Order: sequence, then C-alpha cells, then structure tokens
Amino acid sequence: MQNHRRTIYTGLLAATIALLVGCSSTPKTATVQLPDPQNVPKEKWSDAMHVLTAMNISGQRDVPLELATSGPTTATSGTGGSSVGDVAIAAGGYASPPSGVSSNAALGLGVGLFLLGGSSDPARGYQTAAWVPSTLAKSPEEASALVLKLFDEARLKAFPNQRSTLTPKVGKYPPGSGKAYVDPVAIWKETPVQFDGVASVPPTFIASSEAYGPIFIHHGQYTIDGNKNDISTLDAMIEVSEKLPEWFYMYHPGERLRKNSVPARIINKGQSMYFIGK
Repeated sequence: MQNHRRTIYTGLLAATIALLVGCSSTPKTATVQLPDPQNVPKEKWSDAMHVLTAMNISGQRDVPLELATSGPTTATSGTGGSSVGDVAIAAGGYASPPSGVSSNAALGLGVGLFLLGGSSDPARGYQTAAWVPSTLAKSPEEASALVLKLFDEARLKAFPNQRSTLTPKVGKYPPGSGKAYVDPVAIWKETPVQFDGVASVPPTFIASSEAYGPIFIHHGQYTIDGNKNDISTLDAMIEVSEKLPEWFYMYHPGERLRKNSVPARIINKGQSMYFIGK
C-alpha cells in the first residue's frame, strides 16, 4: 500500500513539473476538467471522497489518477473555477506534505484540491462528524451527548493550557448548511438542529453494524485553539483528531496561500486522506 501511494505521489509530481514547464514555455496547454464525483464510478473515488459524501457534503473533486500520466494541462473544476495551474504556481509549496514526500513534491497535490462552492457552502468550512456505534449509545440524544463529551475531552488533552472558551455544539447538519438552524432566532441563540435519527447501517469505513450519525460539531474552535498554541488550524485539527475515537472524521477544505498552501483532506486519528482518485 505504501509503495502504491508513493507511486501515485511520484506520478503527481511528474505531472505537476510538466504542468509548470508547459506554462512557462508555451501558452498552448490543454484544459482538463475535473469530473463531478457523480460522473465517476465509485470504485475510482478516493477514500476521502467516500467520507465527505457520507457526511452529505458536496462541492469537492478528486484528482483523477490518469491526470498524473497526462501531458501539460491546466485542470479546472468544470464549474468555471480558477485554473489549477495558477493555483500550483502561486502556492510555491505546501505545508504538512504527506509522509515521505518533500514540500516541492507535494505541489502535485495542488491539482484540483481547492474549493468550488460558495462562501457559505459546507465544503468551504472545517467539518467534524462522528458515527457513534450503537453499542455506546441507546438513543440519538445519548449519541449526541457522547460526541460532545468526547470532543471536549480531546480538546482538553490536546490543549491543556491554552484554548478557546467558546462552547462547541453538536447538530444534525454540517456548519454552513442552510438546514443547520431552524430560523434566525436559533442562529442567534446558537442552537443547531439536533440529530434525531435512529441507529442504522453506517458507511463501510465505520467498524460497527449500526451507528448514529453523522453527528456534526459546530464551533470546533480549531483556528482559535491553534492561534493560542502557535500552530496552524490544520495542526490543531490533527492534534484533536489524534485524541478522538476512530469513528470521528474531520474535513479540512484546503487553503490557497502565496506560500505553504494546504491541500484539502479528510483527517482520521491524526492521519490525512487526500482527494486523489484510484
């Protein structure tokens, strides 16, 4: 598996080098649209895409594996998004590249890993979702209370001295969703719609016959916790993720910066899963 992943990352690096050389030497570059996941066989989806879809969040794209072996291209989302070639060039490197991959090699992960939706789209925000095994809770209320309890404990372990004093909440829908709050009063009171589903068969990546979820964290405070501890939002998410059970999954939408940009990813137990198709 590690060798397979290394082959993928090496191929992506080669594609990116070709992309950068092509952009600098000639204006004639082909345009490749990143396909909508609904038009891609699910067996070719990345593990990250499977998790994000199970969160009922759309708006992200996988980088097709075939793109790694293509010639100089400028990839787009197919929805009028900005050139991924421009993204890769502007980034100049990535923070926290995958294990065994240099910062320059991680440029390859920039192809298509930036957001496509509107400013309030759930795909543009940091997300944390849990699928609580039915062996640990007997009702949606118990499941929600357990999610909040374990999340608070994980933050305390990750940041015992300096952290945000704002109170996280749990809800049925992801932050940024138009369904997250019943009305403006609920938004003002910060009372998300509560999860009320029954235990059901969970996604295949959850090792349980039945589970309650997804149950979302609202006001995760990753950026504030990171600032208080002199680390990035991504690193704060990883720190907390390491302290959570394996049935918690996080989504980082990626950050396009002039330097040290961050590719989008799913985080589980502190490990990153990227949006690179199979």
